[in-house]
Order: sequence, then C-alpha cells, then structure tokens
Amino acid sequence: MPNIKLVVEYDGSGFHGWQKQGELRTVQTELGRVLSLVLRSSIYPLHAAGRTDAGVHARGQVVTFKVSEVPDLWRLAQSVSHLLKGELAVLSAEVVDDSFHPGKSATHKQYTYSILNRPSPAVLDARRVWHVHRRLDIPLMQKCAREVIGEHDFSTFRDSECCARSPIKTIYESELIQDGDILRYRVIGSGFLKQMVRNIVGTLVDIGRGTITVRSLAEILPLKDRRRAGVTAPPHGLSLDWVSYDPIK
Repeated sequence: MPNIKLVVEYDGSGFHGWQKQGELRTVQTELGRVLSLVLRSSIYPLHAAGRTDAGVHARGQVVTFKVSEVPDLWRLAQSVSHLLKGELAVLSAEVVDDSFHPGKSATHKQYTYSILNRPSPAVLDARRVWHVHRRLDIPLMQKCAREVIGEHDFSTFRDSECCARSPIKTIYESELIQDGDILRYRVIGSGFLKQMVRNIVGTLVDIGRGTITVRSLAEILPLKDRRRAGVTAPPHGLSLDWVSYDPIK
C-alpha cells in the first residue's frame, strides 16, 4: 500500500490536540474523516511527527497514512484544504518509502513560542500569543534561554502525564528574540517531552517578572523536579514550525 506524506498547517484553537480522544474534536480525527471522504476509501494509521496539545498550532506538521492506491496528490491537497478551510491546510503531498514514519524518522524539529509583553492585551493576535502585561527582565531571560542547549535530563520541565521512555533530550538551539513588544522563544531539539517547551517558557517568564527566586534554568535543570520550575505557559502561544529528516550538521 502506498505511504502518503503530508505537510500540514493548522490553527489548534478549535481542536483538542492532535491525538484522537473519544468524541472530542481533534486534528487526527478531523483530518482522518476528511481524507476518507475525499479519497472515498478507508485510510490506515494516521501518524504525525508530534502530538500537539489542545490549542497548540502547527506550521509544518508532518503526517503519513496508507491507502489502497496512489491518489491524485494535487487534488487531495486542494480538497482537504477546502473542506477544512480556515483550520487546516495541506502544504504538500507526496508518496514516500514504506519505511518512513513522521515521528520515528525525524532527526530534529523546531517550535516557536510567542509572547506579547505590553500593558494592552492582544486583539488581532489573541489566539497566537501569550499576553504578559508586567515588565520583564528580557536580557536575563535571554541568558537563561541559552542554558538548556546540549543534552540534558529534562524531568524538571516534564508534564506528570508524559509517557516518554526517557527524559533525556538534546537541544541544539534555544533563544529568546525580541521584536518590539513581541518575544519569540525559538527552540530546536532532537525531541520534546509533553509540555516541555511550555514549561520552559513559563519558567523563563516567571524569572523575567521575578515571581520565583530562581535566576537561571541551569540551577533547576539538574534537580529533576517539576515543582522547582515555573508555570506552564498557555498552549495558544506555541507552534510546531517544522520537522527535519536530515542528519544534524
């Protein structure tokens, strides 16, 4: 059976995350339903490169599924994008080797978290940024962001419901970029634990506004204790930017 790879973009606001959850509306459920409708055929395991949480967005999520025969890929992309207009778009579609798996074959991926730091709340970007009205110590946050680069045990930033076999991950790039009132935390890693990025961001913000006594991520990373870190940043500021299958240079 042909193995079809899609790269999709979606607004996570109307979904309860990627993974199928009973009767809840999820990306996996809706995309699977629409694919079956367009192809007029059953599709087989719909896999993704990452299980985004409820409210989290994606600019370059990678998905695969198998179907009985190769469809018209251009028509497939256009039809699915039309039926899920405003919520999900298929950016590309291709046939890949049967051994390709969007998650297991990935070598690294990038997430970006956006923060609006000003007294006035967001309007146009309300579903894309975390509004933090208090003044932040941005230089300190930028220094702390770099402290997670390298291979570490990230248990300190691991959600209690995380089922990953190992908490050890490698971070290749981690930086906080200021663009006016917008702060963007950009991170590239070999993989991520459940809510790991949101917990790192929440801790950076707590450090920046002085609501916790910790002054660096390097202090709490070795403690392997989630209680020593900051809050979990809300999901709507987070986006999965891209997934790479190329060797790390």
